[in-house]
Amino acid sequence: MSVGLWQTPDPARAVEAVDTVVIGAGLIGAYLALRLKANLVLDARHVAGGASGRNGGLLLTGIAHSYKAACDHYGRATARDLWALTVRNREAMIGWATRLGTPVRRCGSAIVACSPAEAAELEESVALMTADGFTAEWHAEDPLGRGFLGGITNSGDGAIQPGLLTAALMQASGAQLREACEVYGMESTAAGVRVRVRGGDVLAQRVVLATNAWTPLFVPEFADQIVPGRGQILATAPVAPFLQPAAYCDYGFVYFQQTPEGRLVLGGYRNLAFEAERTYADQVTPDIQQALETFLAEHFPEVANVPIERRWSGTMAFTPDGLPLVGRLRRDERIAFAVGFNGHGLGHYGGGGAGQRLAGWNSTPDV
Repeated sequence: MSVGLWQTPDPARAVEAVDTVVIGAGLIGAYLALRLKANLVLDARHVAGGASGRNGGLLLTGIAHSYKAACDHYGRATARDLWALTVRNREAMIGWATRLGTPVRRCGSAIVACSPAEAAELEESVALMTADGFTAEWHAEDPLGRGFLGGITNSGDGAIQPGLLTAALMQASGAQLREACEVYGMESTAAGVRVRVRGGDVLAQRVVLATNAWTPLFVPEFADQIVPGRGQILATAPVAPFLQPAAYCDYGFVYFQQTPEGRLVLGGYRNLAFEAERTYADQVTPDIQQALETFLAEHFPEVANVPIERRWSGTMAFTPDGLPLVGRLRRDERIAFAVGFNGHGLGHYGGGGAGQRLAGWNSTPDV
């Protein structure tokens, strides 16, 4: 988010005036551009260049916590509302992918336990979820038959191709897209918000920040609200189908799916090196990649001798309470934000909650 003096145009150049600009061409930004009828979308890289194009592709009900843990942490009423929101969002995402013709599968999900304590927490979660009207089924034995200690299945969950969905939403929005255009500052003026952009400044009446982990780098209000967290993933060469649902385990720190073309996509183990993974660096590391390979060997003998075709990482944004930040800045209500998705941008606000809250542009300033 830093731009050199020599990278900016002549300051005398005319400033482009727009009504609404979205900063960030990820899934959230693309959806909000469509929902808010934005004129312009800016991105430092390209469409789905961040976590939106670097995640595991899972579309799951709920948040990172189990339902039991969410009830304990937020209170049962809030947990119930959060889960209901993710169900609505899941259906919205599946609907958009279907309408726009991008890959989507309602393959179901399995949240499986790696320890007796996790199994007990998941079993209690199912009881609470069922009582609160959510679909979930508890299995005392591993529903995947992979050596786990029981788990939850949900037939309504699925998987998407998030990069293609983001690109399709962006195109459907009709907004002008400027890629490779870092934003390095914003100035509030009587005439509008002047967005400082490599390639030419923009004067906007409404600015939407969909910049997730990168937001604190140019908006100081978020310095204590968001920290980056890198997630690492690998993908094998294609093999014959053997895994139906998208899956989570180890309290959400490991996640995997088999794609329609047969690749096993596996990510996680950020919890092995929290401090090292609190970074914006786009790279993979030997320790976490080795942990992923060990997990493959232990649970998926079908790919024991299959080449790893791709390794990558993506930077997520984490907040102190584990919930996204959606609203407007107190110092300038013309600047809105939908950031801090805690590794659950696909299922958590991505297609519904953020758009609903910002569409009327009448929420109370939050940060």
